[in-house]
Amino acid sequence: MIAPIRKSITHTLHKAEEWIFANPKIVLSLIFLVTLVFAAALPKLRIYSDFSDLLPQEHSYIQTYNRIKENFGGANMIVMAIEVEQGTIFNNDTLKLVHEATQGVDNLPSVNHNLVSSLTHRTARKVFLSPEGSFVSQPYYDPAKNYSADELAQMQRDVIANPNLFGLMVSPDFKAALIKAQLNESELDYVETFAALQKVRDTLARDGHKVHVTGNPVLTGWVYTYLDQIVQILAWTLALLATLLIVYFRRLYGIALPLLGIALSSIWGLGFMAMAGINLEPLSLPIPFLIAARATSHGVQLVVRYYEELAIVKNGKQAARNALDALFRPGSLAIIVDAVGIAVLVLGAAPFNYKLGLAAGFWGFSVIFTVHFMVPLALTVLPQPKTMENANEGVRNFLGNAMARTGGTDGGARAILFASLACVVVGSWYVAKVQLGESEPGSPLLNRDHDYNVSTAAINTLFPGSEELHIVARTEEKGGIKRPEVMHAIERFQAHMLSDPTLGGARALPGVVRVVNQLTHNDDPRWAQIPDNADEVGGLMFAYMASSPIPGALKEYINPDENEANMVFFYKDHQAETINRVVALAEEGKARIEAEVPGLKIELGGGIIGVTAAANQALHTDHMIIIPAVMLLAFLLVMAYYQSLHAGWLMVLPMLFATVMTYAYMGWANIGISVNTVPVIAVGVGVGIDYAVYFMDRIREEMAVTRNIHRAVVNAVATTGYAVSFTAATLIAGVVMWIFMSDLRFQSDAAVLLSFMLVVNALAAMLIVPAWCVVFRPHFVVATHYDEDGVLEEDDAPREVARAAA
Repeated sequence: MIAPIRKSITHTLHKAEEWIFANPKIVLSLIFLVTLVFAAALPKLRIYSDFSDLLPQEHSYIQTYNRIKENFGGANMIVMAIEVEQGTIFNNDTLKLVHEATQGVDNLPSVNHNLVSSLTHRTARKVFLSPEGSFVSQPYYDPAKNYSADELAQMQRDVIANPNLFGLMVSPDFKAALIKAQLNESELDYVETFAALQKVRDTLARDGHKVHVTGNPVLTGWVYTYLDQIVQILAWTLALLATLLIVYFRRLYGIALPLLGIALSSIWGLGFMAMAGINLEPLSLPIPFLIAARATSHGVQLVVRYYEELAIVKNGKQAARNALDALFRPGSLAIIVDAVGIAVLVLGAAPFNYKLGLAAGFWGFSVIFTVHFMVPLALTVLPQPKTMENANEGVRNFLGNAMARTGGTDGGARAILFASLACVVVGSWYVAKVQLGESEPGSPLLNRDHDYNVSTAAINTLFPGSEELHIVARTEEKGGIKRPEVMHAIERFQAHMLSDPTLGGARALPGVVRVVNQLTHNDDPRWAQIPDNADEVGGLMFAYMASSPIPGALKEYINPDENEANMVFFYKDHQAETINRVVALAEEGKARIEAEVPGLKIELGGGIIGVTAAANQALHTDHMIIIPAVMLLAFLLVMAYYQSLHAGWLMVLPMLFATVMTYAYMGWANIGISVNTVPVIAVGVGVGIDYAVYFMDRIREEMAVTRNIHRAVVNAVATTGYAVSFTAATLIAGVVMWIFMSDLRFQSDAAVLLSFMLVVNALAAMLIVPAWCVVFRPHFVVATHYDEDGVLEEDDAPREVARAAA
């Protein structure tokens, strides 16, 4: 039953191929017409980063974050520090500079003016009792005033007395002051905001002072500054690809047609993104480069086969037809598996993954039309080359002879398989070292000595930490936060979190209540306590707000309904190790406090720590789904295509080997799995299927002629092996310029990782697939023949296997 179905499918494809070659001009015209449609949409393509796209929106932490970010602050925070080189900040010149910095940051585009904080900001006020017994407040700093030495000393003492300033906004050694500003994500323009921030920073340059700036908007802004460099890398990459094609082919069609394939596939892919409203994420740019290079590799396979056939038949049109006859099925299969493997990214939790999977999947699939059909059809309508001899026979002979002495023998094939198994065993030890999340402080997107990472390190040295975790205490009833048992529970949760020695500090509403209560009792420290009833707590909160002429004095602590209170915890990094420990501690405290106080809910998690924790947890799930899904779909597609379980396994085998080696490299190089690296891995994993399919199908072709598995694998490596080695070089050329030219460390590291994956995939396909065929002699490989229409078919019965293996 299977054989008739398989025969029907292959002959249907053969008829479709015949129609395509019978109407080359029609098909080419349609391809170019669609290209014009996509090209018309290119001006609408936007290159920008959308922070919300990077977050798993269904995760409970992100749902909490989205609810609280407008009131309590989000993860898009600018943190600036003014550091004095000599003395302390308590001098008129430095305080004036801090004030200028605060005003400059407060005037940035997209700033939430209610969530700007600094020693010199209008919301930083000293609260005290007047002689008449009423609450009053005054700013710590008045820009119109020139302070005396005694007044500066008193200001310093006042800052020490305020736990919300000392250590948090003024460094414990008094050598630096912090300015923080939350940005409104709904109207955030990273480029405009970063440009304005840099202008502010330039105006703050003073002798004896250092200005440090960190935060996610700053990081994203720095990334945007490299867009011009990315365009330069694109130009150099195209030049390198053209050079490789010239060196390899030294023939016009071999150079022009693969480059035309890059152009057409890029127009289709980018045009589709523009039409679908999908933005091009700057950090994901190596992936489109790789897809474009893969389009080139399929074009190279076709042109190589064309010149091979031309040397035999001496007829350009027939050679083009023979090339597509030979590569139509394996090439189509490889492209479809590529596209499906990339499209699997839509299963990721973050919108970024969905958009990338949709766009890159379409781009990968479009290669069937822009390259797989276009190249041989173009060769049928173009003039026939005058030179028909096949060049580079020396390299082909070298590869054939090398395979004849190694994988082409029974002993050599077994040695290759055992060596591959040994590599997997050793590599597994390094695989265990790979972390989910960031593996080092600062940002791996930029070089370690970049201003951003230097500033981050400086701020985290001077202060408790620039990385915030926001945790919300919530009650069902309005005003529930004022209940004394809730206030005490918040403090117990804070104490629980403070058991982590890496926690630099914490801030929450109970601390404010205790300070105000002390002030109402002649500043007697014994009264720094939580009152016994909710009304008194509310009265102290009202007194604090009434003392300030600025509305929203408690906005960063509690919401207007007084049923949500914000707790902020400060850390020095958001490495995977730190986040895992902090989240585990918070979840433990949450369970304990909720059990102790009925009706109180503790919810994680805002701030950069909270959203990164959610992203890491989602990444773990995504990672366990996406990579196996790529392999499972590759297995199913190949198995269905060849109607053979063994075929599916043989295609997945080199992918498994290359994947283990990739993770081993990541563990050795200390590269963490992040929202940026998972797409790179998914795309790289699918590369191996191209090589493996071409090798496997060429071995089947040779078996139909030679009827000897040893001879078949030697011939396959001598022919397809040379094309695969060159296509691997073209794929590496598509990303290698990032290694040497990109100042974005992530892109450079990603290019190294992709290059490693490409080399390993090529070696796995070139060695493991032939060796497996020699040792295990799969029926679908060794039992093949050409039918009456010249279509390669598998024998119906396994009787041919014994004769083929002889």
